[in-house]
Amino acid sequence: MIPVNSIKLPIDIQLLCEGWADNVDCMLRAVSSTGGLTLGSIRPSGCDTDEKWYLAIWREFANDLGYCARVAFKHGNDDSYELECAEGWADDVCGALAKSYGLEDWEACDD
Repeated sequence: MIPVNSIKLPIDIQLLCEGWADNVDCMLRAVSSTGGLTLGSIRPSGCDTDEKWYLAIWREFANDLGYCARVAFKHGNDDSYELECAEGWADDVCGALAKSYGLEDWEACDD
């Protein structure tokens, strides 16, 4: 099983997120400041295990990257391709976490 809080981001993705952190709520800001995603102090409702919580954080991060990729593409920003690649990497991490935790069919936490 993949340990919770064990995945660190490649520096290129961290720096990419730093450039887009002002355009999205919390996940890109968290990543750009820490280089990874970790559990916080307030567990979202519906996430009754640390594994579900961690997977939910990664899914939100992947969604934020996808949003930024679409915005960048729409505005002809050169970061669109890198954001799309980062989203694919984050989606792969989500898949590996879901498989490792036995949560392939789990939907998400309620905010």
